[in-house]
Amino acid sequence: PNVSFMTPGFSDPEEEIDPDTRLKMDALLAIGETKEDSISFRTLRDVAVDAKQPVTLRETAMEALSDFSHFDVLPVFLEVAKGDTSEEIQNMAIDYMGQNSKNKNKSFETLAELFSVIPKNRVVQLQTVLASVAEIGNEKAVNFLARVAKTDPNYDLRRDAVYYLGNIGGDNARAALYDILKG
Repeated sequence: PNVSFMTPGFSDPEEEIDPDTRLKMDALLAIGETKEDSISFRTLRDVAVDAKQPVTLRETAMEALSDFSHFDVLPVFLEVAKGDTSEEIQNMAIDYMGQNSKNKNKSFETLAELFSVIPKNRVVQLQTVLASVAEIGNEKAVNFLARVAKTDPNYDLRRDAVYYLGNIGGDNARAALYDILKG
């Protein structure tokens, strides 16, 4: 039996999407699954960065771009994360930056730069950056998280950094946690 766990008063987000938009979403996903060429990349990039496009189309374009391996998608996600007006779209772009495993060092550098330019009052976005840095999990990520845990003025960010160090594990992360205990 098909049982629904929907909260009363809230509809299924899929039902709110009109058929024309849903068809465009399907087209974007299909473009993402075909041959990775410059036309596909440009098409998806143009939809992802265009704030006039519906949010669902932009999310779909970013999702399709996240699977690209022959094109550097980090600049697209960075452009969205830095300049978009929708915090939801920005957070999604930041999340994809951490998932981009093609070049962990470049992903890390981009996220670290983003962390430094996001206004300190946008704590949720900064927390999203920390989660993406943790997803990279390399030595640079551990050092960055340790620095945030020790020095950031925002307690919530410090706490998140400690949590992610615990999740990453390994000798470097454990050493950073011991150092925090001593500090």
